[in-house]
Amino acid sequence: MQLASATFATARYRALGLLILVPFQPAFGQADQEVLSNPAVIQMVAGKLSKDLIVGKINSARPGFDLSSDGIIALNGSKVDQNLIKLMLQVSDNARRSGNAPATLVGLDEVLTNEIVVRMLTAKVPKQIVLAKIQVSRSAFDVSSAGLVSLNTSKVPDEVIKAMMLPPAPPVSAAPIPVREAAPPPPVAPAEVPKAKAPAKPKPPKKPPRS
Repeated sequence: MQLASATFATARYRALGLLILVPFQPAFGQADQEVLSNPAVIQMVAGKLSKDLIVGKINSARPGFDLSSDGIIALNGSKVDQNLIKLMLQVSDNARRSGNAPATLVGLDEVLTNEIVVRMLTAKVPKQIVLAKIQVSRSAFDVSSAGLVSLNTSKVPDEVIKAMMLPPAPPVSAAPIPVREAAPPPPVAPAEVPKAKAPAKPKPPKKPPRS
């Protein structure tokens, strides 16, 4: 089920022509166990850290972001680069699929609707971030003819509308922990049964001496 979900998600990214960022393995001596939050990312951006350093931190730390539509609107309003927000979405989705997401990671279970998409675009969230959000979220879009007209009237780009018309992503469940079965005991060799000895032949009686 996990492999099928990952394959389906990859197909959706390719259908929309989105760049899939592959998290790199940091060359640190010890794994980074910090749970990274939205304020921490905003602080690094405000502190004028280079983009490469922030990317490395997002890839190495544990994702504890708020990636709800409101959280994304706040990140965009704080001048966080759209590629960083897309990376935050992907790293968080990977952690969720592997069952390694901390409890502070929120927003990926948000069910998107037409109104939420319109609200993000109205708040000047870039189209590519909205597309990335659609990829990792469940949805309940109204893509009826009336719904499509309403989206077009709200100036939702055609690319976003097409993404909304794709089949929704399957629900994600934590990866099952494999159960290692005990090895069967080695076969016991059958005990050797001693062969029965043949009965001794009786000795012929001695002939009496001749007189």
